Amino acid sequence: MTESGNPRNPILILGGGPIGMTCALLLARQGWSCEIFDARPVQALEGDRRLLALSRGSWLALEGLLGARFAPAAPIERVHVSSRGEPGAVELGARDFGASAVGATVWFGDLAAALGRACTQHPGIRMQRPRRIERVAQHPGGVRIFLDDATQVEGILAIDAEGTPPRMREAKSHALLAELELAGVRAGDAFERFTREGPLALLPIPQASAPSPGRRMSMIWCLPTVVARERALLGDADLRLHIAQALGPRLGSPVSIGPRALFALHTHRIERIWEHRLVHLGNAAQTLHPVAGQGFNLGIRDCICLRDAIVRAARQSGQDPIGARDTYLRARRMDRHAMPGLTAALPAVFEPSFVPLAVARSAALLALDAIPALRRPFTRLLMFGTPR
Repeated sequence: MTESGNPRNPILILGGGPIGMTCALLLARQGWSCEIFDARPVQALEGDRRLLALSRGSWLALEGLLGARFAPAAPIERVHVSSRGEPGAVELGARDFGASAVGATVWFGDLAAALGRACTQHPGIRMQRPRRIERVAQHPGGVRIFLDDATQVEGILAIDAEGTPPRMREAKSHALLAELELAGVRAGDAFERFTREGPLALLPIPQASAPSPGRRMSMIWCLPTVVARERALLGDADLRLHIAQALGPRLGSPVSIGPRALFALHTHRIERIWEHRLVHLGNAAQTLHPVAGQGFNLGIRDCICLRDAIVRAARQSGQDPIGARDTYLRARRMDRHAMPGLTAALPAVFEPSFVPLAVARSAALLALDAIPALRRPFTRLLMFGTPR
């Protein structure tokens, strides 16, 4: 236990997904006792086959917690951004950063397994799962959670990392997910292709050892709900034709396609992310449109900023982390405004076919590609977020 930690009541982390476990490890390494509560066993997370795009900043942070090569990964060295049917494109990535990858992809389940092992092995972290939380009650000196077996647990701070709140309203758009074999693609390539129906992203997948006719990519195509459902039911040949038309001749050609899945696209953002002794972070605080792959990375930065603010408050005013509130809110203000604004604006800017807007889009992509002074800060923003 370091002097920054609290010897009595732990920090209670509500939600044991990757964000909750990352937050627990960051705090436990500073001497804070943490208890993680989740209704799911960790094995349920390990089987999750969603692909996560980690920015360079997130990858470095996780390496610091878990060690090098903590999970099978595919590096992202170049991100090709273009708009269907329009001239102009930009390549973001390694050419501006010493040939280093700007990020990497990992399977959600592999990352959850690595974090779960690290949390189980850390003496400052207690994993309570499967345990369902019924309600949270605050009082001046702490916070109390009530579990579904009628037990109560007292803590000094509660961190809500339970993800996007449940919604009753049906989503207006869905992401169509599938794995592709794409010919003519280099290792390390990723694509963000804006179509009039919605953005189509292609991300590299950690490669299997068996040879294949193309490179395995994960497709995330954001579409109106009706269109997404129709495309999901198409035969392989018809869907590959739609994808080839969306990609155009400049990009790779789809060779084969795997099973499809649909994912509802909800966005939300709460203003009061710190309520006395309850802090909301990750998707519990803000859920972003998946364009540019910034949602999970924003959550990792939430965790890092919270750790830094709590450590600073403990050094200045003792062992109560509530003193970190103002520091944390200041540190997160710009990032929490910039990233949701960017991810909401991009689809809206690229979907209309209005000719003057199309000309402006092409000019912007050409300028971004040709002028390093514009391109590098934008790429750094995607890798590390806004400066604190």
